[in-house]
Amino acid sequence: MIGSLLYLTASRPDISFSVGVCARYQANPKESHLKAVKRIIRYVSGTSNYGVVYTFDSNVEIAGYTDSDWAGNVDDRRSTSGGCFFVGNNLVSWHSKKQNCVSLSTAEAEYIAAGSCCTQMLWMKQMLNDYGFPQGKLSIFCDNTSAINISKNPVQHSRTKHIDIRYHFIRDLVDANILELEFIPTENQLADLFTKPLDNLRFESLRKSIGVCSTV
Repeated sequence: MIGSLLYLTASRPDISFSVGVCARYQANPKESHLKAVKRIIRYVSGTSNYGVVYTFDSNVEIAGYTDSDWAGNVDDRRSTSGGCFFVGNNLVSWHSKKQNCVSLSTAEAEYIAAGSCCTQMLWMKQMLNDYGFPQGKLSIFCDNTSAINISKNPVQHSRTKHIDIRYHFIRDLVDANILELEFIPTENQLADLFTKPLDNLRFESLRKSIGVCSTV
């Protein structure tokens, strides 16, 4: 069941987070995990006519949204990174993934998530360049001002010296004017859908905002 749902996340970003959480326990599942998977299947059954809608009247500029929870996994206290990427108004890529290390603060968790999003944005930029659609300065939207400030500050201090060096390449990209982390209010953060459980109203609002709606 998990394998089938993971396959479905390629076209249904609204279930990426919930399926990803359930997939962490497929090696040793409990009854509660089975109930959660069946609940996801009931949701998919009730929204089988939903999909990602693409529009033609859009530009080809790429933008990304990055977000993270903090210590959301109750087993190992690791955080979950989430991101979604748009070409114009159209959602083309997304991910929801548990981080490889334990973050000591929300700023660190958000900074690590932003670093993961940078690699995806650079790959998309290169691909569009190959197709003849050159890109200017890239924009990644983040709702944590501390993470944004870390990306602009090249000085190592007590708050950042323990962060793995591989995540700091975002600073070079910012210094080279290749991309910029921009602040966005939490209520407008589309990547929230990929990092944490939400109430019905918030979930349905973000689902519509990323372009998942009824195709009938």
